[in-house]
Amino acid sequence: MLTLKKLSAKDFPFAVQLTDTMNWNLVEEDFEFMTKLEPNGCFVLLDGSKRIGVATTISYDQIGWIGNVIVSETHRGRGAGTALVKHSINYLLDAGVKTIGLYSYLERVQFYRRLGFKAFSEFITLRGHGVSTNCKVYEEISNQDIPEAIRLDSICFGATRKKLLEPLLLDSSNLSYKFEEKGKLRGFIVAKIYGYTAEIGPLVCKKGYTNIAIELIKCTLNALPNRKVSICIPKQESEICDALTNSGFVEDFSTVRMLFGVQIDQKCIYAAESLERG
Repeated sequence: MLTLKKLSAKDFPFAVQLTDTMNWNLVEEDFEFMTKLEPNGCFVLLDGSKRIGVATTISYDQIGWIGNVIVSETHRGRGAGTALVKHSINYLLDAGVKTIGLYSYLERVQFYRRLGFKAFSEFITLRGHGVSTNCKVYEEISNQDIPEAIRLDSICFGATRKKLLEPLLLDSSNLSYKFEEKGKLRGFIVAKIYGYTAEIGPLVCKKGYTNIAIELIKCTLNALPNRKVSICIPKQESEICDALTNSGFVEDFSTVRMLFGVQIDQKCIYAAESLERG
């Protein structure tokens, strides 16, 4: 019999072991962070007393996100994944969410369509290395800039992600840069640092500021020499893709941004914060 319970610290080693089968490179601290952001929205699926799957969610007012949905290989094709996703959807709807998003691997799109999700746009994850180069240097985001960065992000994302962005921007081990025009914040970028690797995201810029987005990326890569770097961006942002390719980045895999419920439109240049949290 399948049952679900909240993900707890005792489940973190299992969650890491399970996601390692998909080479997601997650560690226990990732699940600790998710449970701090959404204490009641991260789940373990059990078959009897045996743990067989996990899923994480996060709610941002009227928008929610589902991430890290995975079931052990021996239990796939038996409704376990459907149970996890439906439980996650119901949790977010009960929390007042009107729109639920997720990033689906291409081969899983039909699975999510059957559950009511609609394909919105294709994203690609590119991987490369930081490189020292001549580039425009942008100012780092200060604590005083954080409210304005959250406001700009909310215009782009469609809801405030304060509970996510604030800890990322306050973490001194991360990098963040801003672009201002006439005294107003028009774009920013964050890179999360994990030892010798880094993940760029979010990147937010007003529409029409593609050149600024590219320069913010170059500034960030310049500060990450020789580190392995990844970024997840819409495939339609071809100029940014080309700039990254010219810097030695290669496409790793594609995902489809899918939405359930009220459909929302992206109003700016945008790179995902992560596949798990939008």
